[in-house]
Amino acid sequence: MALLAGLMLTLAGCDMFGFRTWSWHQKLTVTVETPEGPRSGSAVSAARFQMTPKWSGVGDSAGASNSSLSGEAVVVDLGDGRYLFALLKGYNEFTGRLAFFPLPQKPLNKEEDAAVYDQLEALRATKELPRELTPLLVTFADIDDPASVARVDPDDLAAHFGEGYALSSITLAITDETVTKGRVEAVLGWLGDIKGRIKPTDKKYADELDVEETLYSIDFVRGS
Repeated sequence: MALLAGLMLTLAGCDMFGFRTWSWHQKLTVTVETPEGPRSGSAVSAARFQMTPKWSGVGDSAGASNSSLSGEAVVVDLGDGRYLFALLKGYNEFTGRLAFFPLPQKPLNKEEDAAVYDQLEALRATKELPRELTPLLVTFADIDDPASVARVDPDDLAAHFGEGYALSSITLAITDETVTKGRVEAVLGWLGDIKGRIKPTDKKYADELDVEETLYSIDFVRGS
């Protein structure tokens, strides 16, 4: 049993019994132009993707892939108690894949897809995110009031922060840097006390909800 356990640990992460797993770190950096000059914030998240063999599932779940992203939102301190957050909502483990290896018109087979993840895992590069991959941006009218959360239009930061404020760039890097922790909680001290939606609502149907009413704490901080 000890020998078997050692063998299992040795083979962890390898192409074992048809399971293939990749992991990498994604660093998201947001830069905002302000009247006082550029302000930036960044966060490093851990991404994981696993292909599973068909024998590991039943019915439609046979051969389904597993993926995850753990980390925190980007916080940009704009001064005077004002912050811009780039959330994990709209940003995930596939953002890095799509940023560096856009999906081709012809679907890839499993081996071709695996080759892309081999390249992604080994990649160390930075590029600006295309607009369609921009994560959800929000701010708080009152940083101490969760219900004051408001969506920010990436093309109109001035609507919330005033003249002279504009989104300069959002870049994504595949990096060896360690996952960042505690930056969001340092600003949003109340986040750990939130059990439901960030902005409570009495609306009954999902299609009635504003974007702000769909947010939870996991959109700001997500564990492994």
